[in-house]
Amino acid sequence: MQQKIIYLAIPYTWNPEKSFEIANKVAAKLMKEGHIVFSPISHSHVIADYLDNNLRTSQKFWMYQDIPILKVCSELHVIVIGKDGQKLISESKGCMREIREAKDERKPVKYVYYEDE
Repeated sequence: MQQKIIYLAIPYTWNPEKSFEIANKVAAKLMKEGHIVFSPISHSHVIADYLDNNLRTSQKFWMYQDIPILKVCSELHVIVIGKDGQKLISESKGCMREIREAKDERKPVKYVYYEDE
């Protein structure tokens, strides 16, 4: 049986630093449970510091980087942050694109609920 690979999405622009922190915590938890996880925010947040401003915040640029990886993952997990989590997801162009892509590829989409400690 092939190991599943989780692509971990989270709304980002509402609060980049907080999203980075939460994505890292959730990714670490999933990894400790034995899952293989790709967290694009964990990967890209620090890389963005080395890009020109026009690329740092370009959704087109980041989707070009991330969607091919989503296509090879087994499923998409989307982090729902607190009571406003569904609203944050629906307002996130990145998350909505990732959800559409996963559904187009017939990949399971699961929601991971996160409450601040």
